[in-house]
Amino acid sequence: MNSIPVAARPSAGALTGWTTGLLLAACLPQYLVPALAVGMRDDFTFTAADLGIAASFSFGLSATISPVAGRLVARIGQRVAVSVAAALIAVSSLGIAAAAAPAAVIAFMGVNGVANGIGSPTFAGLVATGVPAERQGMAFGLLTSAPQMAAFGAGLTLPLVAAPLSWRAGFLLPAAVSLLCVTALLARGLIPAAVARRPRGRRIRGVRSIHVIALAAALASAAVIGMRSFLVVFAVAEGFQQGAAGLLLATTGLFAIASRLGFGLLGDSRPGDALQRAALLMALATIGFALLTIGGHALIVAGALLAGGIGWGWQSPLSMAVVSRHPTATGAAIGIQVSGFFVGALFGPLAVGLLAEHGSYTTAWIMCGCLAAAAGAVALFVRRLPHD
Repeated sequence: MNSIPVAARPSAGALTGWTTGLLLAACLPQYLVPALAVGMRDDFTFTAADLGIAASFSFGLSATISPVAGRLVARIGQRVAVSVAAALIAVSSLGIAAAAAPAAVIAFMGVNGVANGIGSPTFAGLVATGVPAERQGMAFGLLTSAPQMAAFGAGLTLPLVAAPLSWRAGFLLPAAVSLLCVTALLARGLIPAAVARRPRGRRIRGVRSIHVIALAAALASAAVIGMRSFLVVFAVAEGFQQGAAGLLLATTGLFAIASRLGFGLLGDSRPGDALQRAALLMALATIGFALLTIGGHALIVAGALLAGGIGWGWQSPLSMAVVSRHPTATGAAIGIQVSGFFVGALFGPLAVGLLAEHGSYTTAWIMCGCLAAAAGAVALFVRRLPHD
């Protein structure tokens, strides 16, 4: 599976840590913009519509670019790809920090979308080729936890940085983290210098398999991200205090991190069918959505923690499945899978919002439950398809 000889492998722990830091920096602006939007409004008009456009533009570009980026890395090399992604993260963050109009925020969120589209498959490919197979479960568990760490960090940025300084200071953080991490990776020689070129005309084998995995990722991410986008509003409407609703959202993120790390460690200690484990977690998310439809404070808490927390651990085993099934074209395969995730992130909140506005949250949660169940069924179906 790994293209780097064991004797030449860099430190797996350092590689995973610095690469996770890069992905965290790439995800931070996506959470900082909504978290700091109120502060932006003190400097210029920044409406809810502007926020929605900025997020959709970013996710849309990521979904479009990631499949292409996955194939491009094989041609330009991991060092160049990582450096470009880190530079774009810094540019997008500093650009938002200097923004004086909504158009500038939207434009630089687009740059961030390009950074994520290039970075997500590149960072995952770096872990896949640089970490021994018997430690990849934990490595991918940590890497896929980066977005949740970013969400948690964005929440802390508001009281610790933005409040005493300004909202602009908050966007200096992802720029600094990205430059620090890429410098460490390059200075310590953790990124292979050689360009692993594939013969001209060679394509991913088992291409149907990876596209079906991307479909599972799209369905599952649409369900979970759609729910999490409206969890606070829903909980308040059901009688929760605003602070308690926010705490519930933060707790789902911590549960998601624990689930990804836990199932990653399980994958290392007890190697098995990664797709089966992903399907199990998607089934747990389905149960969580069912609890949300029933309602009541206790069941809402339990449902949110299952659907948006433990059940969201599916990203770790799904990434492991992609790597194990496509060892000769890991970057390209991960790029396709990541594209599916971004497509779900783009359309999930839109679908939940429309159903909640014109129907009810119960209808929205039923839809999310059906999406999660379908994702699990698709993941199980992929096990029958050919691969590398």
